[in-house]
Amino acid sequence: MLAITSELLGGPIGHLIATAAVAAVVAWTVWTVLTLVTSRRSDQWHPFEKNRREQMRVGNGVYKLTEPLIDELGPRLRELFPKLFEQLDRDLPISGTTADLKAEDFVATRTVLGALAGLAIFLLLAPFKPGWAMVVAPVLFLSYAWLECRSVQERASARRKTVRLRLPFAVDLIALMMEAGGSFGECMQSVVNEHETHPLGEEFDRVLRQIELGRPRYEALLAFQERMSDPNVNELVFAINKGEELGTPLSQILRDQAAQMQIKRAQWGEIAAADAEVKIVFPGILTMVACLLVIVATFVLPALSAV
Repeated sequence: MLAITSELLGGPIGHLIATAAVAAVVAWTVWTVLTLVTSRRSDQWHPFEKNRREQMRVGNGVYKLTEPLIDELGPRLRELFPKLFEQLDRDLPISGTTADLKAEDFVATRTVLGALAGLAIFLLLAPFKPGWAMVVAPVLFLSYAWLECRSVQERASARRKTVRLRLPFAVDLIALMMEAGGSFGECMQSVVNEHETHPLGEEFDRVLRQIELGRPRYEALLAFQERMSDPNVNELVFAINKGEELGTPLSQILRDQAAQMQIKRAQWGEIAAADAEVKIVFPGILTMVACLLVIVATFVLPALSAV
């Protein structure tokens, strides 16, 4: 009985069964994707959520066409990679990608893009290089979303560093204008106008827009603190919120915080200089050896030629 079964599965009947199984899996996958893509969009969202989704549909054609699929895929991917999504929750708002983009939407959209790119590469290579098509397409599909997530993390780290370096001067400027009679919102708006293309200006502008939409100031500042994940920002936001509770003049709080951050910035410079001094030793030795070789060669080569 086993011999007959093995012979059948190894012959034309086996190939037919395998082909039918693959066709069934492909058909089921295509049917599931088409069902999700063509399903009716929900309109029972909160007004803020509806506005966010409308902006994403305008700015991203893939999201517009596959929104139900992305809504279904995003939570499933979060369950599979919780640590990655926790990191993206912190990095996406500060990365400059899209202010209102959620981690589920970002990863799911990039996964769909990776699948489409892998399918396109497979269709292009399959007629000429089927082996390469079977390798390149899955690698592109699996790596595209991961590379996009890495890019977000790198951009977020760079923008945090840029904001950290400029923050002491911005806080000092706000304190100076408040001492001259300006309000906190007006002073922050002046900083935004001075830093229109700078990440710090974009972050302060986001805080102001949240306050204008009715969010309490302390909550908007706490959101800024969460995006930055920086000790200096933590101290600044804590001091502002605590001073508001106790009635301490805000201009004095900001002046003290700016002085502390400038001291820390000077300390960062000293530490960076000390690190650079250590790191430059080995390149310096290599340069010195190369110079010695050049000098010695001018005497050794003529002597060798004479011999």
